[in-house]
Amino acid sequence: MTQDNKKTDSKFSIRSFVKRLDKFGIKTHKKMLSDAFIGADFSDSAVRWMRFGIGFFSDIILSFKSSVHLDNYKGNDRIVNAYKDAINNFHLHTDRKRYIMAGVDLHTIGDFYSHTNYIDLYSLYSRERGLPIEKNAIPEFSKMMDQQDFLQFADAQGGLRAGTYGVISDLIEKIFKTKPKEGSHTLMNLDSNKSINGGKPYAPGASFTKHEASVAVATTECCNLLQRFL
Repeated sequence: MTQDNKKTDSKFSIRSFVKRLDKFGIKTHKKMLSDAFIGADFSDSAVRWMRFGIGFFSDIILSFKSSVHLDNYKGNDRIVNAYKDAINNFHLHTDRKRYIMAGVDLHTIGDFYSHTNYIDLYSLYSRERGLPIEKNAIPEFSKMMDQQDFLQFADAQGGLRAGTYGVISDLIEKIFKTKPKEGSHTLMNLDSNKSINGGKPYAPGASFTKHEASVAVATTECCNLLQRFL
């Protein structure tokens, strides 16, 4: 084996063993990360810690931290600022080699697409303006968060927001099979093709679901953030 081959083999690719699943949970976050890492030049340990951050650390250790998952966030300004913070923090954490926290930042970016109404709003926005109804035509929020036309449209629809989430109320809902409240995480989330909203078509006649749209755009955003490491 040549020295060049040894160097290549020392790099770690999580794409080789992370399988595609429809749930927007730990495994979906890791799948998004694996797609984003293709070609990126990280050491195996850096990738390993970032995987831990985007998966277990975010969804288990930081499961109740709203700023990580954007649960209960309302209003254009608050959500835009949270998204910008996640992007800025990702760059800061990778520069400082704090890869677990960089993974947490990517988790927040992924959850934005699944936990907020951005996908729903952009679907309406694009149809009203005659824009293409295709998965790869949905822009990342980093391209829309300063677009006043879109933000004004969002305001007219009630604004950007995430679903309300509470441990006690969520348990009561599941145990007693009560009807989910309007605006709740249960009704809004795009976590899975089996979730109430996630399994719906992205738009009338679309061949893909809102969940599939959210995963596709979140993965693209992660890819964009990793471009400087290619």
